[in-house]
Amino acid sequence: MTDGAQTGAARRVAEGVERIFGPADPSTVFSAPIEVGTDTVITAAAWDRAGGFGFGAGAAEGEESGSGEGGGGGGVAEGRPVAVIRIGADGELRVEPVVDLTKIAVTALIAAIGAWRLARRS
Repeated sequence: MTDGAQTGAARRVAEGVERIFGPADPSTVFSAPIEVGTDTVITAAAWDRAGGFGFGAGAAEGEESGSGEGGGGGGVAEGRPVAVIRIGADGELRVEPVVDLTKIAVTALIAAIGAWRLARRS
């Protein structure tokens, strides 16, 4: 099917799939360089993408007549900063990791609850 023959819905689905599953672009992972004082700063990000689609159809049997069909889908793309790259005026390169304290705290809390529940069973 050519682009001109695609329906509006099919075109929107194709564009959505491309955004979710399309190739990674360097501008998605690395920011444009920013001058901060005498340093050049670039941020780096990690991206997770997932999605799914499903379709179905059916027809009534016996005295009932009728049929139906349907479909649906969805996806998600999530990015988070992972590092700050600093290039000094003297050419020195430093990569500083970005630590997500919220994620660490939630993980520790879940582990503590799991350990507590396990200890209660004994």
